[in-house]
Amino acid sequence: MKNARIHIYTSLTMAVLLAASNLGCKKQAQPSTGQSSTQTSGGQMTAGGTAPGTVITPATKTSFNEVTSQLDAGGDFYLYLGTAQWLDGLSDKVARWQQMFESMPDMSSEDRDNVDKVFGIVTHLIKDSGIEDVTGVGMSSVEIEPGLYRNKVLLHHYQGKGSGFLWKLSGQQPHALTGLDLLPSDTALAIFSDLDAPMLWSVVQNEVDESGFPQAQQMLQQVPDEFEQQTQIKWDDFLNSLGGEFGLVLTLDDDNQISIPTPSGPLEIPEPGLLLVIKVNNDMIFNQIDRQLKQNSQVISVDNGGLKMRTMPMPPILPINLRPTAASGGGYLFIASSDALVEEAMAVKNGQKPGLKSTDEFKRLSQNIPDQGNQFVFVSERFSKAMQDIQKQAMSASGGTDSAKAQWLQSLFTQKPAFAYSVGINTDQGDLTVGNSSQSYSTIVAILPAAAAGMMAAIAIPNFEHARETAQRNACINNLRQLDAAKQQWALENGKKGTDIPTKEDLLPYLRSWPVCPAGGTYTIGAVDEPPTCSIPGHELP
Repeated sequence: MKNARIHIYTSLTMAVLLAASNLGCKKQAQPSTGQSSTQTSGGQMTAGGTAPGTVITPATKTSFNEVTSQLDAGGDFYLYLGTAQWLDGLSDKVARWQQMFESMPDMSSEDRDNVDKVFGIVTHLIKDSGIEDVTGVGMSSVEIEPGLYRNKVLLHHYQGKGSGFLWKLSGQQPHALTGLDLLPSDTALAIFSDLDAPMLWSVVQNEVDESGFPQAQQMLQQVPDEFEQQTQIKWDDFLNSLGGEFGLVLTLDDDNQISIPTPSGPLEIPEPGLLLVIKVNNDMIFNQIDRQLKQNSQVISVDNGGLKMRTMPMPPILPINLRPTAASGGGYLFIASSDALVEEAMAVKNGQKPGLKSTDEFKRLSQNIPDQGNQFVFVSERFSKAMQDIQKQAMSASGGTDSAKAQWLQSLFTQKPAFAYSVGINTDQGDLTVGNSSQSYSTIVAILPAAAAGMMAAIAIPNFEHARETAQRNACINNLRQLDAAKQQWALENGKKGTDIPTKEDLLPYLRSWPVCPAGGTYTIGAVDEPPTCSIPGHELP
């Protein structure tokens, strides 16, 4: 290898010397200072002395080929980060840090024991998690049609690796995304994911047991004890009843705008609906909820066609159709903001009503996206638009009469509403996410600094305004105290009554200068028995 490198360097040196001599004979211009050049077989010069097409072999094996083979080239964003060099053997590196801390002088045996326990937890967690198997991260974005980007993210491990809980908690084999079959057509946001709850609890138990902290072990044991006491359900039975999939759904009814009262004024939003979906292996959880709700005579019970539903009517405190509901049907447990939302979800599942999958927006976003996976996320353009409208209304309300400031704050968040649909897949080489979105990763990376600055400004400017107003009010109150003191001194020295009113000229001898309100207010001296006042509201003596 060393001889090959020497041969390459020698060849390049000879090529440079020959090129230089030819250029000298022909009296052609020399390359600019600081750049070496090589003449290729085609007569082209390349900066840096490396011919086009030269392949550099890395000294250390990386996952570059494995990761990039699953990405899309040719777009406006392409990233590979090799992590094997600093994640491989991470637990051993932590152990070296442990030795360094233990060697600190004047450390008591108790402190050293606690250091050992903490580092033991970290080391054990690293080994069990499988994070040391991460060999690379890849990301790509390609515009597949105007305003729509195909985005991919891969968290890679080599085939045969990935045995830690990091790779298993979110499910095992990809499967049909049946959660999509529950989504109503007015779904604005949906997040579904596999989660092995018994494994998660086992991981937590194992890590706490390995920690060596009795307090942590006692606190963890209280979790199932309190759960069983409150629900009358065995903790293990509860975990085993869960089917390994959880979902959260938000619907927005654009045809029904409601007004939400806030301290800054009412907010106009589409009527929302919230649905929590839990895949279950049996009806044990629902049956226990049913037993608890039967004690309330107001609960409405429905048992129809495989759907069991219990609804608690609520007084109309808010202008929302709020009817908390628990239901069981189709292998799922539902917790919803209304019974109508559960009925609609089941009607979509049974093919009685068109759902999200029938909408033009979803058809566009789901094109060429895998129909099997372990997670999916859907964000409608309607959701982003509603959030922007709420943001603008809130900023307008907080801006008060200063329309210029309100418009400036709104401009910080002015952008087209975002939308996206992505599917996460557990593969034999890591976790791959494929999605279509209105945003490219390049756009996200570019707007992060601006978004951060905008958020900081949105937070800082109102606080700055408040601080300035407070400082002005305090300064004005101090001025009013000086005026009042001067007025009392004038009355005392001149034998004035409480109803007498001095002039500005009368009080000037008792002041260093005539005070001025920092907020531009006008002072009224008033009678001796009355405190002086300012025309600005809130600027007054206590």
